[in-house]
Amino acid sequence: MDKERDKDSSKKNDIDNSKTFKEKNPEGVEVLTDAIETLVDHAKKKYNLSSDEVLNLLSKKLKISEEKIRNEIPVSIFKNDKLSCLEAIVKYLKENLNLKYHEIALSTNRDDRTIWATYDHAKKKLADKFIIDEIKHTIPLEIFQNRKFSVLELISKYLHEDVGLSYHEIAVLLNRNDRTIWTVYQRYKTKKEKK
Repeated sequence: MDKERDKDSSKKNDIDNSKTFKEKNPEGVEVLTDAIETLVDHAKKKYNLSSDEVLNLLSKKLKISEEKIRNEIPVSIFKNDKLSCLEAIVKYLKENLNLKYHEIALSTNRDDRTIWATYDHAKKKLADKFIIDEIKHTIPLEIFQNRKFSVLELISKYLHEDVGLSYHEIAVLLNRNDRTIWTVYQRYKTKKEKK
């Protein structure tokens, strides 16, 4: 029953999103279509390719981008004061990427029921879908598989050690206090040393 509901809502969201874009940006659709046609024509002439070859290359590139989008979380989703980090992740994956509860559970190493409850709480706290204007920093979804650390500890560790951001920069990105980020990171290091 839930699977059918997920499937139906996913299809409905895809249709709604495309209608919204077309309705809100009729000129934008035309400009985008013209740009794609120009790109295809240019590639055909310059590299002596057929239309199918150009479209095949574009398709492969888009699949790579889509896979990257599905495996990365934009840091901007955490810049709110209503949701916990896990709630923000689950809400983003469910609403923006249209993933099913089970897919989110597998991606985050959590139980399906936990994901359902987390999403239910998140949508009550923040009804609006995340609007991702720019993606300056992303976090790999795979880091949340590690359940030995809290979600905020994993985010802080990744942004500090792997991206090289200062505690202050992380605090600004996550809409948290500098001292909170420092404390969370120290807690991460302590837990790691005990392993």
